[in-house]
Amino acid sequence: MTGPDDRPAAGRSPAPHFDSAPDGEVDYWSFVDHFAKNAGAQRPWLDLEAAEFFMTLHRAFELIVYDIRGELEQRMSSAALRVLLVLTTVGPSTLLRVTELTGMSRAAVSALLKRLEADGLVDRSPSAEDGRSIVISATDEGTRACDEVYRDYNARESFWYQHLDPEEAEAIKRGLSRLAASVSEARRRS
Repeated sequence: MTGPDDRPAAGRSPAPHFDSAPDGEVDYWSFVDHFAKNAGAQRPWLDLEAAEFFMTLHRAFELIVYDIRGELEQRMSSAALRVLLVLTTVGPSTLLRVTELTGMSRAAVSALLKRLEADGLVDRSPSAEDGRSIVISATDEGTRACDEVYRDYNARESFWYQHLDPEEAEAIKRGLSRLAASVSEARRRS
């Protein structure tokens, strides 16, 4: 998102330039091919297949996420949506549980919860099981806001998902799940 003079809006990173470059010039997407053709000679130690795969994955993810967020960020940040999705799906949860299920840092979740509480979207209350713990829950207003924003968010997800055949989508999902499981296993071992 940019301001009226094409500078990034306050607090936001500038958008990658996704439009096609003039003939022969490298653009955001074609940089992957350009890199793959040239990086091996410059970096003989490079695992080129891995680099190209993850660069493609990262750039495709950034393109899609930027599109989705660009449509919705003015109503609710993606981090707030993530927290509210956890609370409306799993139910009242501790800060530690929200942190775990969103993949966000404890400090980020804590700061976000303060804003969401001030906006009337979440409530905090002492745990009935442990008086020291705080349980966070979505308010009725928080649930309505989450559903309203997520409906539109999911419509954009659906738009992008339709660009894949079901077999392609399943193969990507299976491969990413295997990568995620490998990361989890490596973390448990260390």
